[in-house]
Amino acid sequence: MKNIFLLIVLACSVASCNVTESIVFNQNGSGNFLLSYEMGDAMKAMTESMGDNSDKEKKEGGEVMDTTMVFADIMETYKDSVAALPENKRLAMEAVKDMYMRMQINEEEGIMNFGMGMQFESIAELKDLNEKFKKIQSLNAQGEQVDAMKENSPLGNFMGNENSDVAYMYTNDGFSRMTSIKVPDEATEDAMDELFDETDESNQQFLDYFQSSFYTVKLTFPKTVKSINIEGAEFSDDRKTVSYKTNWVDYLKNPKLLDVNVKFVDE
Repeated sequence: MKNIFLLIVLACSVASCNVTESIVFNQNGSGNFLLSYEMGDAMKAMTESMGDNSDKEKKEGGEVMDTTMVFADIMETYKDSVAALPENKRLAMEAVKDMYMRMQINEEEGIMNFGMGMQFESIAELKDLNEKFKKIQSLNAQGEQVDAMKENSPLGNFMGNENSDVAYMYTNDGFSRMTSIKVPDEATEDAMDELFDETDESNQQFLDYFQSSFYTVKLTFPKTVKSINIEGAEFSDDRKTVSYKTNWVDYLKNPKLLDVNVKFVDE
């Protein structure tokens, strides 16, 4: 687990990666939330850059991994080690014990997916997810390296919008996803202005990479969807699953592009 976040940063620095936010609801309002990063193209780019070594590994068969790590299970199995952690990391483990991480890798098929998620009993449990994700990252032994890379290169500005929070509401009549944007300080505003300055060649390189990346929201309900206020949204045949997406750069400019209101058929 210690190298996962470093892997994401390195992978996304050489090729585009797509992010999918998926929520599946059960009849009683419980469900599963998963934020996944699809980095197959990034893995291919990294493999090609390795030259002869990659050819050798391909002949021998590439790495294959499909594993899920549940924090509650880790805390129980290694409870003595967890108890001996520094207080900040022990408290971070406590805060995310209801979450899990999933890693899928198949080098031969060009698959590299990483996800963070949680099972929830009610939609209210999805409150403060951003804070939980930050705590997971704080557990990473390579966190300082990731922070340094983010702070000292344009890449860091493309890894997500930390000035926004998302709230979810689920009722018998429908579902909504609402983004609130914190008032940015002067330094943040300056950084965003610099980020989208197309005259800066170093930033333009990353803009080109991330123009082909997307943030997708996929929602699955136990009820049939009557309407959604997103143009171009795609439905499953039974209209119980709906998905929509926006370009990653556009999302960074305006996180509210992913806000949605869904209405259910009155059954």
